[in-house]
Amino acid sequence: MNDYLLAVVVFVLAFPFGFWRARSKFRSRDWMLAIHIPVAMIIGLRLVNKFYYNIGFSWRSLLLNVTAFMLAQYLAGLIYKRRTVKKKLEL
Repeated sequence: MNDYLLAVVVFVLAFPFGFWRARSKFRSRDWMLAIHIPVAMIIGLRLVNKFYYNIGFSWRSLLLNVTAFMLAQYLAGLIYKRRTVKKKLEL
């Protein structure tokens, strides 16, 4: 699997968890789970990438994965907050 394809998969995987994180109270159990569950999945993806596709560790792929994860969490939270503000204004 290509490094960039893996970053896209990480983004798609982390995006729904960003919505969950945005709905949760800061530093609550749900907030922590919304961050750490996709991290465990991403580590699994990286292991699959290493063993089945024989692509070793590279700093570029790590940087791409971390960036994709953080961007997905941030954008999902931003979209969720804008949607809730818009709904409050309509009422």
